[in-house]
Amino acid sequence: MKTGDAVPRLSHTFDITPVTREVVEETVAAAYEVARSCRFDGRGWLLTPDEATRDRLDEHAERLGLVDREALRKARRERRAAAERLREATDLSAEETETLRVRSSHLALQLQSGRHLAPRTHYHVAELTSEGVPLEPVYAEQGWSGTGVTVLSWEEHGTSRIEYAMPDTVGSDEPPVTSGTVTHDAPAGLLTATASIRLPGRGAWLRSAEASLTVDTRAWYAALAGEPVTAAPARLEASHRLVDVTAWLSPSLTADGRWSVEAALDARGSGPFRPFMAMVFWAVRTSFRREERAAAKDPDRTSPRRQLTEAVRAWDRVAANAPGLPDYLREVAKALSAVRPTA
Repeated sequence: MKTGDAVPRLSHTFDITPVTREVVEETVAAAYEVARSCRFDGRGWLLTPDEATRDRLDEHAERLGLVDREALRKARRERRAAAERLREATDLSAEETETLRVRSSHLALQLQSGRHLAPRTHYHVAELTSEGVPLEPVYAEQGWSGTGVTVLSWEEHGTSRIEYAMPDTVGSDEPPVTSGTVTHDAPAGLLTATASIRLPGRGAWLRSAEASLTVDTRAWYAALAGEPVTAAPARLEASHRLVDVTAWLSPSLTADGRWSVEAALDARGSGPFRPFMAMVFWAVRTSFRREERAAAKDPDRTSPRRQLTEAVRAWDRVAANAPGLPDYLREVAKALSAVRPTA
């Protein structure tokens, strides 16, 4: 941790397996193909492949290091078991019923208005119960009752931009709890996202925050080539009345061709809260060191450093298989485009 100019900083550097720019660009193109291939039923719900096809796709994804197929199977078994108990049990309390409804639900996408991927087309992301009915949680007032997504522009070789709101407030006078935009500028290799959070309740100034994320692939590969860049290629900025936070990733090339990535986080308290933020960072650093010492004595305890090591290993598994990602996504696109509504 560094504390220059009263601005606390946490930083860490790690080496990871590289991925070529060509593979990244081909993967992005294949992801667009997946989006184009989506088909919807008469009610607007996204059609998904049958179980045998999903198993085949899961197996392929596992070979690429993307998923744990056994964990996916376990989740499906638990979802089916919850749905079966919900159908057959007659002595469930209201709390047990709600719990089973949540456990048996699955994420779904509904095209609510417009033509798929056309400007102003609106979608709804929701949890569907085992009966295919949108789940309305008892805590819907907290804002987790579905997310609305609206296409603002869609140009695969130009700029694509969507906006989202959670909960989905389209056609309502109620403001969303969380809203923002996601923009992809294909020619510039630039992905940007914004988020605005307004939690309901008293003290709105304490319950509000803004954030933005920028991933600049041109700057990333320029930095790897030793060229000067004006800003970190991947950066996150968040602002609250009490604190401003900036985090970024900056890569360089090691002698053996791996990526050496510096991750850093700065936090600056606003006004009288500046000393407070310095104390918070000191507490975080102390807690980190305490966890490291405890993990050194207990082999069953996972230390923060070990968690970082496992995250790097997970990236390395995916990166090593990255050239196969475009083909996998094209396989997903083909499976989606082949799905037809059941009679």
